[in-house]
Amino acid sequence: MKSNVKFSKFSILLTTVITGVLFVGCVLTFDEKPTFYAIVFILAVLLLTSALYAPVSVSVSDESVVIKSLLKKHKIPLSKIKDIELFQPTMGAIRICASGGYFGYWGLFCEKDIGRYIAFYGKASDCFLIELHDGGKRVIGCKNPDVMCDYIKRRLI
Repeated sequence: MKSNVKFSKFSILLTTVITGVLFVGCVLTFDEKPTFYAIVFILAVLLLTSALYAPVSVSVSDESVVIKSLLKKHKIPLSKIKDIELFQPTMGAIRICASGGYFGYWGLFCEKDIGRYIAFYGKASDCFLIELHDGGKRVIGCKNPDVMCDYIKRRLI
C-alpha cells in the first residue's frame, strides 16, 4: 500500500516565500560575491536537507514502513513496531532539529504529551504515531492516515 503526502497551505506558502526570498537575494547580490555565496550556501543546504528528509510518500512493504523523500528512503521494520495509532501533533511541539513547515514537517521534535519523536509529515491532521519496541517514536503523515494505520496494524498481527 502506498499513499502520498499532502502539504498544508501554510507549508506550501512558507516554502514558496523562503525559497523566493533567497532566490531574489541571489539575484540582487550577484555582484557582491561574499554575500551571494553565503545566500547560495544557505539555499543549497535548505534544498539538500529537504530533499533528504521532506516526505513525499509513505508505503508499506512485507517487512517495513517506508517514508520516501526525494533522495532517501527511511525504513521502519515492522518487527520493531510496538504500537500504532492516529495522532495529531500540536502547535506546542518544540523543534529540536527540524523543519517547522519548509517542505513539510520533518526532523526531531519534542512534545509535552509524548516526549521526543521523529516526524515526517506535510499536514498535522493527516498523521499517525508509531511507537517502537526500543521506545522511539515516529509521527508520519499521508493522505488517508486512518486507512494506512489500519493496514499497518493488520500487518503487525
